[in-house]
Amino acid sequence: MTPRRLLVVGPVRDQERVRRALGAIPGYATSYATTAEEALELPPHDAYLVADLDTATQVLARGPQAVLLLDADPEHEAAAADRGVFITSLDQLARALNHAIAHQNVLRRLAESEQRYALAMQGANEGLWDWDVANDRLYLSPGWKAMLGYAEEELGEGPGEWLGRVHPDDRAPLQQAFEAHCAGASQHFEHEYRIQHRDGTYRWMVARGMAVRDPQGRATRVVGSQTDVTDRKRAEQRLQHDALHDALTGLPNRVLFVDRLDQAIRRAQRATPQAAAAVLFLDLDRFKLVNDSLGHQAGDRLLIAVARRLESAVRPPDTVARLGGDEFTVLLDGVSDAHEASLVAERVHQTLRAPFHIAERELFVDASIGIALAEADAAPDTVLRDADVAMYRAKADGKGRQAVFDGRMHEQVMRRLDMETELRRAIEQRRLEVVYQPIVQAATGRIAGFEALCRWPDVATEPAEFLAIAEETGLIVPLGRWVLQRATSQLAKWRTSPTGAGLTVGVNVSSRQLADPEFAVTLARALRAARLDPRALRLEVSEHAIEHARRGLTQLVVTHQVRSHIDDFGTAASSLRVLHGFPGDAVKIHRSLIAGMGREPGAFEIVKALVGLAHSLGLEVVAQGVETATQLDHLKLLGCEFAQGFYLSAPLRPEDAAALLEDAALKG
Repeated sequence: MTPRRLLVVGPVRDQERVRRALGAIPGYATSYATTAEEALELPPHDAYLVADLDTATQVLARGPQAVLLLDADPEHEAAAADRGVFITSLDQLARALNHAIAHQNVLRRLAESEQRYALAMQGANEGLWDWDVANDRLYLSPGWKAMLGYAEEELGEGPGEWLGRVHPDDRAPLQQAFEAHCAGASQHFEHEYRIQHRDGTYRWMVARGMAVRDPQGRATRVVGSQTDVTDRKRAEQRLQHDALHDALTGLPNRVLFVDRLDQAIRRAQRATPQAAAAVLFLDLDRFKLVNDSLGHQAGDRLLIAVARRLESAVRPPDTVARLGGDEFTVLLDGVSDAHEASLVAERVHQTLRAPFHIAERELFVDASIGIALAEADAAPDTVLRDADVAMYRAKADGKGRQAVFDGRMHEQVMRRLDMETELRRAIEQRRLEVVYQPIVQAATGRIAGFEALCRWPDVATEPAEFLAIAEETGLIVPLGRWVLQRATSQLAKWRTSPTGAGLTVGVNVSSRQLADPEFAVTLARALRAARLDPRALRLEVSEHAIEHARRGLTQLVVTHQVRSHIDDFGTAASSLRVLHGFPGDAVKIHRSLIAGMGREPGAFEIVKALVGLAHSLGLEVVAQGVETATQLDHLKLLGCEFAQGFYLSAPLRPEDAAALLEDAALKG
């Protein structure tokens, strides 16, 4: 064990006796210095034995030390105690040395602990406070004051220095939490609040502490710390904002919109049940064209501009939200009248009709708007769904329209949804059928071919209705593939018999099918499987689809040697334009034009013009929807090559069509 080092400073009385006494104390190595100056030049020792109080004072100038004064005068005892100097007699010297060194070690460890705590609090960015509850005095550490931008001397000890700067909305809750802790309601005190900085802004703080109590349990003081959590609170607020708002436009998103709609309905339940709210559901017309032509960046800029326009068109209490894509909603709080909601919708239309300047272009945008009223007992999701349904009705009626929801719309939507499900099952289970309507030569009545038509015998619905659903949902692709396979296979069978020689079949092909990259493969497989001459197949494409599929259709005609017809010709504004470069050999005039002949003024002249135009371009003409002998006579007069309609024959099942061919052969 290393001996402790003791330094004797100055000439002490009875120095020989002191030397002998020190020599008899085990565990110490003694050195001597004549003066305090000499002692301070030596390395620090564990203890110092000095001759007088002045020397002790000089030694203590280096810092806290274990200093002992031998046989001091009684009049110096108080002064020595104030300086931390131990007074001892020679016979008590060994015990006094051990006690002084132990006491000094305790003080040193305490100082180190306090230093570590101070450094830890400084590193943790916390400020200390000590509230003397009994005397209502408050100690605030320099770090606490620095958090608020103040120097140490700028704040006093009054509780108002703290509470007076707390945000007015947070002051009472802070005091209540503090008083509850002092009353013993909680073991630890912790509260989050806002307090004003010297620069006038408010910072978020968390105060933590614990009460010191007397034997009766009364809080005499509360000691704690304060932590600045402003950055965390701002991050939480940003996350909360982002969770409830659209990132692109800054508008409320679906979650926040539904919540505000729910609040409006709840207010109506308490106060005015007859005036809950109205919801406008907007979908921009032709927005996809902007993205496809100018790019998504221009599309995003347009959406932001639309958002600002919508905000300007409604009242301050109303809410404009973006649900995603080009869909927006507007909550009209307190509006329960459809007419009033329609007026707001019209104002929205007017606001959007002014041109938008995006990517150095003028863009004109309109919207289809659905309107739904929210009654006091309505569910928010139901109201939003109803407005969505009404929007689709408005879009179906034409661009830039509005529609108010009624119960029939929901029934129609549910019926359409059920029909989509059943149609999907019917396609998978092959429960649909293909029927064939004869196409005859107008002049002779000879059957030249058939048009293959899809029917759904299990459901009492028009083909146009379920085929529109198939086109919208993409089911038209598997359905069209099946119809093409059945039609080519059936035609191949007929053409092997004497009665079916030279027959053709027309199969309707939608724009969705032509856009399918696998359609060419499907066509080739069907022709190969049926071993059918491709020139006997007519792909019937509506003039609407030809506008977008001319190149693909041309490639099919050239590659596979099939023929193509323009279906439903004469019903669109593009009728004349589609004829230019059309890769086919015939047009089929729409039934609505044929039906007008003999009844509507000018109908005959329109058909005459279309027949003449087709003939001038080298195209044959098929008249659809021939229902009377008069119509057929008119078509013969105009030189129309072929006719099709119920006057000639209804669509037939394969066996009935075969019987018709047999009968025609016998009569021929």
